[in-house]
Amino acid sequence: MKERINEYLMQNKTIDFKDLLFSLIDERKLTDSEVYKRAGIDRKTFSKIRCIDHYIPHKNNVIKLCLSLSLSLEETTELLSSAGYQLSTNNNFDLIVRYFIERGIYDFDLINDYLDSFAGTVLN
Repeated sequence: MKERINEYLMQNKTIDFKDLLFSLIDERKLTDSEVYKRAGIDRKTFSKIRCIDHYIPHKNNVIKLCLSLSLSLEETTELLSSAGYQLSTNNNFDLIVRYFIERGIYDFDLINDYLDSFAGTVLN
């Protein structure tokens, strides 16, 4: 049974959050500091992502990373999923984020204005 479970894990496990994030950063030829500054994430949190295996930031920070990298909805979904999150379809916050990503709009101030109006919260 142990061998079958190990085989199952090997066949079904996808890339982890840290590896996926840094491959997306490399694809876009950005530096770590460019990404965390755009995302409004402090260096200490970003360092935890870089240095601590299996560290997963809060969903809000993963969304900010997606926006700072100008990810498509598919890429955003994949990065969120690798961290164990998703954009739900019954939550105003998630729907507003999805709306802007689908339209290729990554302006934090604009998104926060609409999040504040419709969801009563912003990207911290």
